[in-house]
Amino acid sequence: MELHAVMLQGGSDDRKVHLNMSTYAHPTPIAETRPVALGIKGTNLYLSCHEDDDKPTLHLEEVTDKNSLTRISAESDMVRFLFYKRDTGLSISTLMSVRCPNWYISTAQDDDQVVEVCQETAPRYRSFNIQRQS
Repeated sequence: MELHAVMLQGGSDDRKVHLNMSTYAHPTPIAETRPVALGIKGTNLYLSCHEDDDKPTLHLEEVTDKNSLTRISAESDMVRFLFYKRDTGLSISTLMSVRCPNWYISTAQDDDQVVEVCQETAPRYRSFNIQRQS
């Protein structure tokens, strides 16, 4: 299952996806970052990062037992659901995979392309405007 990034225009709210962000306490905090899990609001689908053929890839993965996400140790396979959120400006953040350091959630410059993970040198967008919703 893939998540695509699209340019929303008037009347296309039905294509908008809201993410729930859960913050985790890190046993050895890294300055300016917070571990988070990202789930699609109203579903059991969460973003995860796996290595396929030695290349990190982003997935949408169903989590049937959400309690399994309440405590994730560094040695656990569940670490694939964690991303380091780093604020780079007022409500602007990057999301780096905990499992695959230096690989960031990103979108292509073109419309309707797959949301992927990439390294900093890739010609993709890695910064996101993250706003609190009530």
